[in-house]
Amino acid sequence: MTTFRLLGRGFSDTLEHLLTFTLLTLGWWIGMMLVIPAPAVTIALFSMTDPRKAVDRPEWPDVVACVGEQMRRGWIIAMITVPPLIVLVLNTQGYAGTTSGWRWFLPFWVYLIVFGAIGSLYAFSVAALTDLGPLRSVRTGLVLVVATPVRSVMTLLAIVMVLMIGALLVVPMVMFVPALIAAVINRMVLAGLRLPVIDPLQPTPERQLEERRASTTSRFGP
Repeated sequence: MTTFRLLGRGFSDTLEHLLTFTLLTLGWWIGMMLVIPAPAVTIALFSMTDPRKAVDRPEWPDVVACVGEQMRRGWIIAMITVPPLIVLVLNTQGYAGTTSGWRWFLPFWVYLIVFGAIGSLYAFSVAALTDLGPLRSVRTGLVLVVATPVRSVMTLLAIVMVLMIGALLVVPMVMFVPALIAAVINRMVLAGLRLPVIDPLQPTPERQLEERRASTTSRFGP
């Protein structure tokens, strides 16, 4: 499945469940403002936007329970992935435009920021979509970035564009952009892990067999 098709699927998931994704996003913003549950609500956001739950969407008590269950995993993932990104960003800002010898490391730092950012998002998604522990989730997320570098960069560029549009329009950013990003990342991770996503509208094999038989049978009898 191509990257553009996966991106389209993520956008389609958001449009199909816009009200639910909007409520999830508002809950995510509340969790981020409270700081302490921020990593846990991030995993919960990825979990609740899992396309495999499109038919049987979890109830709100399940969302709250998910936040409580993911508190430890979320903070471990955040402490592993976020501080290095902050250091890299500060170094890039501090040495950009200077004559220091460290300026030669700027391209390398930017490279690490790009792949580290998408790897961090992948790690949270992996934790939400699988039963892997926090360390294995981070490792799996980084492996997915290394295994699909072009897809990862294109995904990050798409996310940056969505963030820029959301920041300009404000309302989309508040209402559903975080859930949209989670839906897109989930599609990329599921494809990278080769986990199937069953389309509820797709006919079952039995139904397809019946349709083929019906198409070859004469309407006017033998």
